[in-house]
Amino acid sequence: MPHPGPLEAVTQFNRAWETGDIEAALAYVADDAVYELHVSKEVLPFGGLTAGRSAIAATLRRIRADWEYILYRPMALSQAGDIVRFQVEFMYRHRASGEVLTGRFRLVMRIEDGLIKRADEYHDRAKVEAFMRLVGGPR
Repeated sequence: MPHPGPLEAVTQFNRAWETGDIEAALAYVADDAVYELHVSKEVLPFGGLTAGRSAIAATLRRIRADWEYILYRPMALSQAGDIVRFQVEFMYRHRASGEVLTGRFRLVMRIEDGLIKRADEYHDRAKVEAFMRLVGGPR
């Protein structure tokens, strides 16, 4: 059975992630994948680099435990070879404080054999840091 192309793999991952189906999303993550959230671990405990599917699974579960997803809308997906770039419009409620963080961020994903091999997530770091100070930091 042929692997999904890069755009299809990312689209399917996003559909699962949007609905909170972490296991279905993980089906599109390679065993040796790397996820880098370009925000410091001092700001968010799951910031920085996470390597390996099982570590990424733990990170994704922690993200969903800490944040309620009110809106997760991928947009402007573009593919160049095995790279897919896109923006995400989001609205997340920080569960511990009840405060809401909104905005857009960018994701760059590299796909190999129908699986996400690397994902780089870029937020407005200053905005995220200010928000986390407002709510009292990581919890």
